[in-house]
Amino acid sequence: MALVKFITKANEYGQLELNQVAFRRDGRIIAQYKIDAEIPYVENGMLLAVDHVNKIVKFPENGQKAGLALNYTTEHMYDERLVYGLKHFKLDNGSILPRLGYLAEGDRYTTNTVCYDTDDFASVDALKAAVKAGTVYGAAYENGYVKLVKTAADAVLQAIEYTTMPDGSDAIKFVAM
Repeated sequence: MALVKFITKANEYGQLELNQVAFRRDGRIIAQYKIDAEIPYVENGMLLAVDHVNKIVKFPENGQKAGLALNYTTEHMYDERLVYGLKHFKLDNGSILPRLGYLAEGDRYTTNTVCYDTDDFASVDALKAAVKAGTVYGAAYENGYVKLVKTAADAVLQAIEYTTMPDGSDAIKFVAM
């Protein structure tokens, strides 16, 4: 059992494309909660748990379904001479507050903030074939990444396409269940 992340290079972080989401139009947004003190930074595309009592966002528990929101904080590049693309953006704890949106059934987005277990998918080719067959789902994982799984039991997303981000990195397009 080995956990494989799509993002493997140092100083590169999750990217996100909002393909078709309703939360920006209907106001299901959390933008006034701090990041939990135990989290050094968050990446775009992470599924995070929202704690309304303490007004913080934190990493979810494995398989958590309720109280999750998608981090889609606007990238800030204060000096583009030092940062060469949005894949280098992360939101450090204590800098600005994250912006998260609650997904509704049918919402679609693409991200590379994804991981999978080699016990479930032995290779990238096996993963691509399973996505094409419609048998890959996304569940919340303890590090905020979307973990690809074979069953819909703990899943909140279904993988609908193995694709790439604009910079050419591998990504998955999801639809919320």
